[in-house]
Amino acid sequence: MLGGDSELRRFSQYSLEIECPQCGKKMTVHIWLIGEPQNNEIECAGCHNRMIPLLPGPMVDGPFLD
Repeated sequence: MLGGDSELRRFSQYSLEIECPQCGKKMTVHIWLIGEPQNNEIECAGCHNRMIPLLPGPMVDGPFLD
């Protein structure tokens, strides 16, 4: 059994690959799999295009270029 909120969040993190619709760069974002799906405004790490991908949970970190 998981003990506490911080341990639950650690095991609920997931890496997801997204692609910029403008330049095609592939990036990795880290998300939590707890909570509701969210629209997160993200800036492409390659061309700085702003996009709003629907992610299955809140974004924790990223985007990182692959």
